[in-house]
Amino acid sequence: MAGPRPKGCVMSKESYAEALYTLTIPVFSGSLQNLGRIIAKAEDYAEQNRIEPETLLSARLHPTMFTLLQQIQYACFLPVDFARHFSDEEAPRVGYDETNLGELKSSIDQTVGYLQRIKVGGFRDREHAVLPVFFDPNLGLPADTHAARITVPDFFFHVTTAYCILRHEGVPLEKSDFLGPHKAEALT
Repeated sequence: MAGPRPKGCVMSKESYAEALYTLTIPVFSGSLQNLGRIIAKAEDYAEQNRIEPETLLSARLHPTMFTLLQQIQYACFLPVDFARHFSDEEAPRVGYDETNLGELKSSIDQTVGYLQRIKVGGFRDREHAVLPVFFDPNLGLPADTHAARITVPDFFFHVTTAYCILRHEGVPLEKSDFLGPHKAEALT
């Protein structure tokens, strides 16, 4: 027979909503800002090496995989599709019609701006709402499960693949470009 739970083992409704927010919205925003800086490096590399930007945008790791353009489109679409369930503000239309680096950078900026306007309060009372799965609107998962099993892994799949395509094409990127500024504090 199980005894009483020790104090602190059960999250309050408020702390659960805050945790879901913290593990999604700021993470998406920061990673997209890193992706924007990566794209700027790719632009500089293309210019310095006389590579047409379209060559990079159409690059892919395997013939059956999405192009760089499509990877970045999905990296914008996925967090917006998730975040729209936690805000009354209309979500931007990103990840559909972009055709060049300028439009992709604009979509990243729009996505980051939208995500930065999402507040933790929007997650309260919605953190367990059933969200439709974007690839089959007849299926749904609770928001926390949706984030853990679909949105976050899928988002990082596309951001990572975009990074790998650019590395494969010769853009001089490092792990620090992917991770971006971490703002870690010194341990004393």
